[in-house]
Amino acid sequence: MTQNAQNTASPSSLTTAIARACDEQSAGQSYGALSLLLKAEFGAARERALGASRNGEIIGNRLSAFANSVIRALHDQAWARAPRAGEGVAICAVGGFGRDCLAPYSDIDLLFLHQFKDENRIKPFLDFILYPLFDAGAILGHSVHTPQSAIAFAKEDMTARTSYLDARLIAGNKKTFKDFSGRFDRLRLTTKTPFIKAKLVEQEARHDRSDQSRYLAEPDVKEGKGGLRDLHTLRWLYRYAYDGEIDDPSPKKKILTPADVKAFQKAERFLWSVRCQLHALRGRADERLTFDVQPAMAERLRYRTGAATAPVERFMKHYFLNATEVGRLTRIFCAKLEEEQNRLKPRAPTLPPAALAEDEAPGKPNLRIKNGRLAFQSPAAARKNPRDFFRLFRAFAKKPRLDFSPDALALITQNAAAITTEVRRDRINTRLFLASVTTARDPVKMLRVMGETGLLVKMLPFFATISGKVQYGLYRRYTIDEHVFQAVGVLTDIRAGKSGDEHPITSALMKTEKRPEVIYLTLLLYESRHSIADFTVEKSERLIRRVASRFLDDESEIEDVVWAVSRFGQMIEVAKRRNLSDTQIIKRFTEETRTQRRLDLSLILSVCHLRVVGAHTWDKWTRRQLADVYEAASAWLNDGAQGVEAWLAGRADAVRREAATNLAHWFDAERDTFLEQAPTDIVRALDAAQLAQFASLSRAAQLEGADAAVDAQLKDGVIEAMVYAHDRPGLLADLAGAIAGAGASVRAVQVLTTADDRALDIFTIQARDGAPIEEPDLVRRLHQALLTVARAAPKKPPNLARRLGDRRKIFDVPSEVRLDLEASEECVVVEAEGRDRPGLLYQLAAALNEIGVTIKSAHIATYGERAVDTFYLQDAPGYKITNKRRLQSIERRLMNVLNAKD
Repeated sequence: MTQNAQNTASPSSLTTAIARACDEQSAGQSYGALSLLLKAEFGAARERALGASRNGEIIGNRLSAFANSVIRALHDQAWARAPRAGEGVAICAVGGFGRDCLAPYSDIDLLFLHQFKDENRIKPFLDFILYPLFDAGAILGHSVHTPQSAIAFAKEDMTARTSYLDARLIAGNKKTFKDFSGRFDRLRLTTKTPFIKAKLVEQEARHDRSDQSRYLAEPDVKEGKGGLRDLHTLRWLYRYAYDGEIDDPSPKKKILTPADVKAFQKAERFLWSVRCQLHALRGRADERLTFDVQPAMAERLRYRTGAATAPVERFMKHYFLNATEVGRLTRIFCAKLEEEQNRLKPRAPTLPPAALAEDEAPGKPNLRIKNGRLAFQSPAAARKNPRDFFRLFRAFAKKPRLDFSPDALALITQNAAAITTEVRRDRINTRLFLASVTTARDPVKMLRVMGETGLLVKMLPFFATISGKVQYGLYRRYTIDEHVFQAVGVLTDIRAGKSGDEHPITSALMKTEKRPEVIYLTLLLYESRHSIADFTVEKSERLIRRVASRFLDDESEIEDVVWAVSRFGQMIEVAKRRNLSDTQIIKRFTEETRTQRRLDLSLILSVCHLRVVGAHTWDKWTRRQLADVYEAASAWLNDGAQGVEAWLAGRADAVRREAATNLAHWFDAERDTFLEQAPTDIVRALDAAQLAQFASLSRAAQLEGADAAVDAQLKDGVIEAMVYAHDRPGLLADLAGAIAGAGASVRAVQVLTTADDRALDIFTIQARDGAPIEEPDLVRRLHQALLTVARAAPKKPPNLARRLGDRRKIFDVPSEVRLDLEASEECVVVEAEGRDRPGLLYQLAAALNEIGVTIKSAHIATYGERAVDTFYLQDAPGYKITNKRRLQSIERRLMNVLNAKD
């Protein structure tokens, strides 16, 4: 803090300093003295506020008070110099500043009210106040109106009307402000219903922009669902409807209970604290809580390490629990506000429709329809009989257009403790619960509401651990519990036939599924491993068997669920990290799977997981790999190794037939000769389009006498590149280096060799951050780079400089090299796992080339910041590597690459 800032910390000394600077400028003794003073004072005020407290509301109030003092002092100096220009002028704070709360780098929103017919009369007065603030770096939002024009503008502009709700007088003419306030009140009284509807539509649109989830792993503290703006919206709606504050001790209308008001205030304080500290950490107005700032935020708010939980994980769990509470309060408030707005046209409670008159439990449900919402016919009876809670959700599953009554949800929340172990084990209750999830048209909403009321945690206690929990890394979009909800939503869409083209196998399985509740239960449980400290398969099996036994009677079904959940991810690993044309891989996988039912469960789980887990985890290549694993494993289960060989042969024949169609423009003899002579291992590894592409590329290269050829195309946000060249040691490394040097990264690669010692390398290439490629010029640069190194080895290594903003470096990823001598009969399979970075595949492949081993195939899997690069290796003569020292050398060299500073 500067000496000048220390001397002007109080309002009186600040006013004196501002007056002195104004006098110096007016007398021509200095230039910009006032702006320099204000710039220093704003910085010092931030330091004082942030140093005084971690409480966001206290910080915001202090900064607002400081801004008030500055504007009042500037008003007084402007009035002294141009009293006629400032006659009748009122300076008002609006928006967040109007609420007397400013985040460190928030906008200072001002409304200048005047009574002049000619707005130019006020210009000298405005300039004297505004220009020093602009020059000092303050972020200002301002408008100039008469009281009449302000209200006319508010009638047409909902943003202005909303900001005027928080208007307060800072300095100037009270009569002018009172005129404005009276006019605004009259507008408010006659436009309550349109305003409420407009704000709710606006909120829904805002949620759509933020992915309709309050559980995004990198949430927007201000605008995201469950953020500050949702709480602001509740304040605005209450104030517009009732001219009061929602959290007043004696509110004009009791929309929220005292407990809910306390929850509202607690959530608001927490979110304000996060927002203020986020501004401080960024040094600017930034509202997104990204992974790189989350650890610093946890430290700043003094979170400590818990039992097997890092501070950042505890902080983010606390964040999402608050966001969930904001969602619950919003649901209650909006429902009660709707009831209140309809009080002049009340509707008598009605019985539920015939479809809800019965369910899996005996007797009639304790339900009624109140104001178009599902409610309890007898709340007193519901308090005594927790089964009614499950029947309420069962009714919603059937009729999702009938939303929940807030009173019914409040009753469940208050009485969640009634869900004892005995209630949880009751077979009727478990059937109601599972039937609700299995048949719900909107299972995501239903599960979220179950979570908000506490019912979900009571039925599945492990959800208490995973609710609001974030897997800290770039791999996931959502919290773990929201990930489960979204996966259930994906399954429901598939079952409803909405994804037949995208998921033909899974859609066919669900269409004929006789026990869908088993699939849904498996999905509900598959993330339970994140609730287990020091996870092992054995611990997972014990937990899942205990839970599944409450819902299922058939022991074989229970064992299938236990197996699928405890070994979740196995199919995905095989699909992404193994050579699927190697029957040994399929044999090992099916020996673990053992039955077709478990294979079906694995596929369905894998599809639902990958469709949700990340923005770029599902693509054409992933879909094909999963389908190949499933079909090959099914063939093995039916007829062992012979079945897989028959499937591979049948697949190759189908690829040849379809490729022949794609090559219809060739002469018949030429086409037939090529397809007959195409190596079987290559045909097995490619799809029909790739085989036709290979045919065209190789023929054109031969006709031109070219020693290498490249075909690169931009498709669906990725670049598919096929390289045809003379094979040589280090070719894969050179090609990977060319891709990294061009500013892209390898998503997947197939490494194949023809009988005449030609290499066929097929790359799927993505942007470094995994986002879709939208730069057509990158295709041209990549084509040239790949063609150059395919023709001849480069004389110098590629430039692998990390791009600014690469977020992978903020995470610590342990390095590990795993060698598997049993996975393949011909090769040793080596997995190199560590933090991803530009050119990692190049560096690993180059290290293997230096050792003198041959890469028969490579498989790349990226999980956010974590990469697993798998290589099938042989010694140069073509023999499987078994020498212990040789294997240790491979492991040591790859570990050196993984641990190298990037």
